[in-house]
Amino acid sequence: MRTAGMFNGTGATVYLCIGFVPDYVTCHNLEGTQIIRLDWNRGMRRAAEVVDGVIYTAADVQAAACTVGTGISPYYGKGKVLTSDDVGTTTYAEGVYLKRDDWDYRYVSTEKSPGDGATVTIDTWTLDTASAFTGHFNGDVTGTYIGEGSEIIIDGRRYSILALTASQGVSADEVTLDMAAPSGVVEYIGGMYDYKPMVAGEVAKDGFKIINTTLNVNNALIWFEAGTYDR
Repeated sequence: MRTAGMFNGTGATVYLCIGFVPDYVTCHNLEGTQIIRLDWNRGMRRAAEVVDGVIYTAADVQAAACTVGTGISPYYGKGKVLTSDDVGTTTYAEGVYLKRDDWDYRYVSTEKSPGDGATVTIDTWTLDTASAFTGHFNGDVTGTYIGEGSEIIIDGRRYSILALTASQGVSADEVTLDMAAPSGVVEYIGGMYDYKPMVAGEVAKDGFKIINTTLNVNNALIWFEAGTYDR
């Protein structure tokens, strides 16, 4: 079993409720000015020096051991009903307990809620400047959910939004993608993050906990991969 995803850094302990307890996790801070990577696996739990993993930082890739309570650890959450004290702030891009979010946010909220289309559902992409990978939609986005980090599907092909200012999108060159996507039909736009806050009353799933804030910097895009071994 394997999974991967992006979440917004919180600058505090965060629980990734991925549905299983992983045997290994690799996390990358994608927005640091230097390499920041935290690796953990179940074998490290057998050595006190690196029980919570190994973190790599700095331009010359310095490695440091993560002792207990300073890195990544398994989270056995199945059956825990979250309270308001557990979840803290549940605004999008915040949160303590996070769950998978595959919602299509391109709709105007009167059609499908929550939606991020400001006045119309986003269904058309127009390429304006191919060399800059920029173009525009048929309407503005509110910017609550759609922005840098959002994945977008145009005519069956997956791209990523690299730049889009809130309350914009309809004018030429207001949207920057990771490639020069030909003009076409927009079929899906995900949120800026693959994980969103859980709220009081929800039941936490198994997963892993990140305690390290050298990696988990507030408002930085954090990417992780997690999985299990065959034995």
